[in-house]
Amino acid sequence: MPASKQQQELGLIKEMQHILDSCNLELRPVDEVWPNLYIGNVAVAQNRKTLHNLGITHVLNAAHSKQGSIGDQSFYGDACVYLGIPAEDSDSFDLGQYFKPATDFIHKALKNKDGKVLVHCIMGISRSATLVLAYLMLRQHLTLRDALRHVGQKRPIYPNKHFLSLLLKLDDQLTFKRRLCPLLANSSRVRHGSLAVCVSRRSVARDKAKLSSLGVTHVLNAAAGRYRINTGQRFYSELGVEYHGVEAADHPLFSLEPFFRPAAQFMDDALEKNGKVFVHCAMGVSRSGALVLAYLMIHQGLSLTEAITAVRLNRDIGPNTGFLEQLRKLELSLRRQRGRDAEEARTHTLSQ
Repeated sequence: MPASKQQQELGLIKEMQHILDSCNLELRPVDEVWPNLYIGNVAVAQNRKTLHNLGITHVLNAAHSKQGSIGDQSFYGDACVYLGIPAEDSDSFDLGQYFKPATDFIHKALKNKDGKVLVHCIMGISRSATLVLAYLMLRQHLTLRDALRHVGQKRPIYPNKHFLSLLLKLDDQLTFKRRLCPLLANSSRVRHGSLAVCVSRRSVARDKAKLSSLGVTHVLNAAAGRYRINTGQRFYSELGVEYHGVEAADHPLFSLEPFFRPAAQFMDDALEKNGKVFVHCAMGVSRSGALVLAYLMIHQGLSLTEAITAVRLNRDIGPNTGFLEQLRKLELSLRRQRGRDAEEARTHTLSQ
């Protein structure tokens, strides 16, 4: 990680720790931190009477198989549904790999009429709290700061620095998610949020009423052409929408790379004007997905992996193998260019 980025992350971690330090509550064995969602210690988790009195139906153990934690499904029998995550409270354990399964477990449990979830580790401070924060971010759409403040009003928690770093990374990914319009992949129905870039299929591209209701100001057609999706600027004239067409074929041998920068520039110009961009092809999976990935790489500075992760948090895109290879080449080109730019900046600074 570049030194400047590392310093920025350390500053953000200190900011998060300052929020945590502002909690003046006493640490108790268990607290309800969200409706029907509890954080507690291992003693509570192993006390069947306490669990029964609380009405707990699901137990998520973030210290599964660790010393002092004896819980498993056989321990709870039919009384509780159990999920064990063998996390270490260390500065090297990748707890991020469990954010989604833990979140899904909590979400599914709370959807039940009488569902109540206890998330615990040993002390109920770091591992368990981190998983609850991830749930609040992923399913309740809280930012990391808001999630920390909310839980801190209910219970003193203190995820370690490494876990805070993982949560900051998730926060960054979700920020990009909020800039991608959540259109359903296999339906013409549209859900709308305060988002800037939309990816979808041809049926929505032809539905002017839906585009108008979304507030779309720019349309990028990645399957333009007479024998593909022949819309064009005239088709959208009554909406006052700006149009950009790319006559691309969804074939691994098609050279989409020459269109990466013009398409990315079109999106960036639109977003600079606080516009909303609708990017589509036939299915909203391969061609349009590849162009949005290129935009995130060129103008947002994401790696290919980071861009794919950001988009797939919201939509299951799948550029074909040829497009992925061209995006890898773009990534190498951007990396070299940014390396040269950084070297020139250093040289300029030293010469002053």
